[in-house]
Amino acid sequence: MRTMLLLLGFWAAASAPQDIGWLKLDQAKAIGAHTGKLLLVYVACDPKSGAAPCSGGSSERSFADPGILKRQDDFHFVRVCEKKTALSVKASRAPEAIFLDADGDEIHRSGFSDGNSLDRAMTAALLKYSPKEVPWTSEIPASPGGKALLIVGFDDEKGESLKGFEDKTLVKYHERFDFVRLSFKKDAEAAKKWGVTQAPAVFFCDGTKEAPEKNVLEKLTGKKAATVLKTSIQKALGKIEAKKP
Repeated sequence: MRTMLLLLGFWAAASAPQDIGWLKLDQAKAIGAHTGKLLLVYVACDPKSGAAPCSGGSSERSFADPGILKRQDDFHFVRVCEKKTALSVKASRAPEAIFLDADGDEIHRSGFSDGNSLDRAMTAALLKYSPKEVPWTSEIPASPGGKALLIVGFDDEKGESLKGFEDKTLVKYHERFDFVRLSFKKDAEAAKKWGVTQAPAVFFCDGTKEAPEKNVLEKLTGKKAATVLKTSIQKALGKIEAKKP
C-alpha cells in the first residue's frame, strides 16, 4: 500500500499542467489499476533496432501541443525509448501511440504526426474504452457450444444491480460471454434450480457444458463493484483454460 501511495504521489507531481508526466510501463500499469485510466504508450524508437531514442522531433513536440496537454488527465503516459519495451507492447513502427488498459491489453493503436492526429487517436481510444450495455438475454441456452463463459444473473426486472458489467474495464470481455438475466422471484422454479434465495446473484458457468447450474465456476451474491466482477471473471476464465488439454 505504501508503495502504491508513493507511485500515486509521483504521478500526481509529475503530471503538472505545463508538461506531460512520463511514467515507466510498470509504474503506469500499477497506477492505472487504481485509477482505471488508459495507458498511452508513445513508441519513440525503432521497435526492431531500438535506434533513434527520444530526442525531440515533430512526434515529440506533439505532446507539447496545448490541446494534448489539456487531455493529460485522461491517460497515464509512457515514453518507450528502447527495444525491449517496444517489443513487449508489440510496437510496429515509430512514432506510434498504443493504448493499453492496466492489464496490458491493447485497446487501440495509431500512428500520428502532430497534435491533431494524436488527439484523434486519443479520442478513438477513449470511445472504445467506455461503458457499454450488456447484451442480456432472458433464456438459458438450450445446448452447450456457445461462448466459453456463461454468466447468469438474478435481479429485478430493471437489472440495476448488474450494471457493474457495463463498466469500461469489463467491456473487453463482453464478446467472450453469453449473458442471461433472470428476474428473481422467491420460490420460483428458476430460483430453486439455481439455489437462489435472494437477489442479486451472479453465476459464472462453463458455457461448453450442459446443465450450467451444475457447472458453476464462480458465484457472487449482492451488488458488487466492477473490480470484484473482474476478479471473478478472470478466475472463471482461468479455470476454463486449466481444463483444456
